[in-house]
Amino acid sequence: MVSDPQSAIWTISLWIPVLLSAEPSIALVDSVHLLHLLIGSFAIFAFGRSCGWRYETSILASLTYMLAGAPTFRLEHFLMTVSYMWLAIALWRLNLLIKKGGIWRGIMFGLALAFLLIDRNHIAYLGAFFLFAYWLSAIALEIRLRKKINALIRHHAPVAIGGTLALIIVAVPVILLLQLAQNSNRPEFGLVEASWQSLHPASLLTFFLPEFFGALDGSIKHWGPASRIWGGENLVMHRGMLHLYSGVLPVILILWIGIAKKQLLVSGVRFLTLASIFYLIYSLGRYTPAFALLYEIVPGVDLFRRPSDGLFLFGFSIALLTGALLEKVYELELNKRHLIIPSVIVLIILSIAFGTANNTERQSVFLHSLALPSLISMGIILSLLHQKQRPYLFGLIIMLSAFDLVYHSTNNRMNARPIDAYAVLEKPHEHPMASRLMALLADAQNPAELWRTEIIGLGPVVQNLPQVIGSHSMLGYNPLRIQAIEKYIAPDMQNNAGKSRNFGIKMTSYESAITNTLGLRYIISGAPLEELDNNITKGAFELLEKIKYGRRTAHIYENKSYQPRAGLLSETGDSITGSVEITHYSNTKIEISIDAKQKGQLVLNDFYYPGWAANVNGKQESIYKHDDIFRAVNIEQ
Repeated sequence: MVSDPQSAIWTISLWIPVLLSAEPSIALVDSVHLLHLLIGSFAIFAFGRSCGWRYETSILASLTYMLAGAPTFRLEHFLMTVSYMWLAIALWRLNLLIKKGGIWRGIMFGLALAFLLIDRNHIAYLGAFFLFAYWLSAIALEIRLRKKINALIRHHAPVAIGGTLALIIVAVPVILLLQLAQNSNRPEFGLVEASWQSLHPASLLTFFLPEFFGALDGSIKHWGPASRIWGGENLVMHRGMLHLYSGVLPVILILWIGIAKKQLLVSGVRFLTLASIFYLIYSLGRYTPAFALLYEIVPGVDLFRRPSDGLFLFGFSIALLTGALLEKVYELELNKRHLIIPSVIVLIILSIAFGTANNTERQSVFLHSLALPSLISMGIILSLLHQKQRPYLFGLIIMLSAFDLVYHSTNNRMNARPIDAYAVLEKPHEHPMASRLMALLADAQNPAELWRTEIIGLGPVVQNLPQVIGSHSMLGYNPLRIQAIEKYIAPDMQNNAGKSRNFGIKMTSYESAITNTLGLRYIISGAPLEELDNNITKGAFELLEKIKYGRRTAHIYENKSYQPRAGLLSETGDSITGSVEITHYSNTKIEISIDAKQKGQLVLNDFYYPGWAANVNGKQESIYKHDDIFRAVNIEQ
C-alpha cells in the first residue's frame, strides 16, 4: 500500500476527507477532488500576477486551467488531478524564486515540487520536465542578457536547493516504488504497448468543436475516436482521454494574436508555445515518429503506457498561453484586416470537419456542434475589436469564456453521474445485494477461514463495494499490480466491472484447485457463471439467489469447496495433522495459533510481498514464497 502510487497514502490533500469523517461520503470526496482544481486556479492567477499580467488576463488563464481540457474530462484519474494542482503551485513558486531569489522561496518551491512528484504518476513525470525546461529557459534568457556567471550561480542556487529538498522528500516513496516494480506486472512497457493509448489525429477537431463527436451530448451516440469507426479493436480508449477542448478564447488568440499578429514566438510567449506543441506531439504518440525517439532516449518514458496523458500538460500550457497572448492584446492594434488569415484557417478546419461528418452521414451533428462556439466567438472577437472600451469589455470576455467552459466542460456524461448511482456505496445496508453480502460476511464464525469474495460484471461502481463493507475481495477497481496476480489468477489487470472473467495459468477457471486454496467462497456476478466462464461445470457452484441490481441481476453463488486462509503442509507438500487458528488479522500484523504434529510449514494464502517478517515461538524465521504466490514459514513439531 505504501509502495503503490495509486494507494494515495502519501497524498496529503487526500487526508482531508479521512480526518473530517471516519466514513467520508462520496460527496465529500468529490468536493475535495474538485478543490484541487480550484486551488490550482488560484496558483495560476498568482503566477500570472508574478509575471506582471493584469488581473483580467490572470483570471482568464486560471479559468482556462480549471475548466478546460483533460482534467475536467478525466476526473476518474484522481491523482492526476492532484499532480495537476501541485504543478500549478510549483510553477508559481518557481517563477517567484527565479525573479526574487531567497533560500526560503527555494524551500517553498522544493516542497511544492516534492508534493508533485510524490504521487509518481505520468502527470508528475511530464510536469517535472515542464518545470525543468522553464528553469532552463530562464537561465538561457539571463545568459543572453550577459549576466555574469557568479551572479547566475548565486541567483539560481536556491532553485537547486529546492530541487534537492524535493528529491530527499520523495526518496522513500520512490525506493518503495522500485521495490514494487520488481514484483509488478508492469515495471516497464515495450514501445508498442507504451504508445497504445495515443491521441488519435481526428481528435484534434475537439479542440475547435467540443460536441462534434457526440462525446458530451447524451442524446448523440459517440462516433469519434475511440469508436470502431476510427480504430476497431486497436483503439479502445475511453473518449474522455481524447478530448482537447479548452474553450473558444484560446483558439481565437492563437489564430489571431499568435499567428496573424506573429506573437507566438516573441519573448514571454515562446516557451509556452513550444511547450504546447511538444505536449501535443507527445500525446499523439504512435501517430508521429517523435514518441518512438523519446521512448529510446528519454529515461522514464517507458514506464507509462498512455501518451494521451500529455493532454493534461497541453491544456496546462494552453491556459498559460491564453494569459500571455491576452497580455499582448494591450500592446497591439487590432482590426478586421487581421482576421483574414484566422478566417481562412478556420474555414479549412471546418471544411475538414464537415467532410468528416458528411462521410459518416452526420451533417446535423456538425451543425449542432458549430452553433454555440460560433456565437461565443463572435462576442469575444467584437469585444477585442473595440479597443477604447477594451478594459471594460474584458469583463464580458470573462463571462463569455466562463459560460463556454462551464457549459462544455461540466456536468456531462464524461465527468458526472447521478448520486443515486452510488447508493450501493453510500448506504450498502439499505441495498438488497450489498446487504445480503454483508449478512453473509456476518455469518463467518471462524476467523481462521477469512474467506474471499468476488464481484464481477455489475458495472464500475459496485467494484468498490468490498472496500466499503470490509470484504476480502479477489478483484477490485485496480488490484495491486503484483506479477503473481497477473500471471496466475487474473491477467490483463482484470477488474470486477468486466463482462467476462479473465483467468491465469493456475486459476484457469472458477473450477480450479487454486480457487479453493484462495478461499473464494462467494461469487456475485452480473450473469450466470456459465456465461462468464466457459470451462465451468453447470452446478459446480450453488446459486443462492438472484437480486435485482439496477438494469442487471446479481447472481450470488457459493463455493462449498473453499479452504481456510492458513494451513499446515509437510515438507513434501501434503497436508499434516494439526490445528490452525488465525487469532488476529490486520493490515500489518497477523497472529496464528498452531498445533503441529510433525515438522513442516505453515502456509498463509495471502500474496507474498517483501517486508513481512515472521516470529515463530519467539524466534525469527524467514518467510518464503509458496507455490510462487503465497507466504510460508517453516515450523517444528
